[in-house]
Amino acid sequence: MSRTALQDERGFNQVFKPVGSTPLRMRRRGDWFVTQIERLGARRVLEIGSGTGDTAAYLATHSKAEIVAVDMSERFVAEARARHAATNLRYELFDVLGDTPLAFGHFDMVCGNGILHHLIRRLPDVLRALHGLTSSNGGLAFIEPNFLNPYCALIFGTKFGRRWAKLEPDEMAFTPGELRSVLPAAGWRAVEVITRDFLLPGLPEMFIKPSIAIEPVLEASAATRWLAQSHFITAQA
Repeated sequence: MSRTALQDERGFNQVFKPVGSTPLRMRRRGDWFVTQIERLGARRVLEIGSGTGDTAAYLATHSKAEIVAVDMSERFVAEARARHAATNLRYELFDVLGDTPLAFGHFDMVCGNGILHHLIRRLPDVLRALHGLTSSNGGLAFIEPNFLNPYCALIFGTKFGRRWAKLEPDEMAFTPGELRSVLPAAGWRAVEVITRDFLLPGLPEMFIKPSIAIEPVLEASAATRWLAQSHFITAQA
């Protein structure tokens, strides 16, 4: 795991220093979100759990959509505003369940990178709230950790891993089946959960090229694909 650069007010949620494989990993995820914006023809995008704003800034730079990025941490929002600025980008302090749902209007796409697993005990309500914020032709795009991945299983499934990663008490990774059941129950349709990505965060540079070289082989086989680190989730409103 990469070294921590910033934590929220409670000391749980961390932003990691961009070392080793982390910058490449974030660019690849940013490109995936941009692809979803283009696929949906989204003009307004809401990112929840935006942290210090790197993903939102990437989306604003690589698309023409208006990006509204929200987080419930004052520290993270202040840091995001200090780091990034663009005419099609804004950062707001907002709790998707605790604040007025339509404070910023409707969106063509709602998204987030590793945020739903922080909300697992409130997930049905969160997904219903997001559905209410999304236009009828819109959709969602999320990337979430796969509990079946050995690295994730260590972090989320053991006392040592949870202490080491400083996880919140209720934070938990997902199996694909859990996601495929909870999203339709919240009103989302055409749910697709694709498990992929074998590039670990903070991997030393000497291991990046070998990991990228073997990744397509691991993702192409059903025998190994389920071990990938992340679920790439899309659905229609």
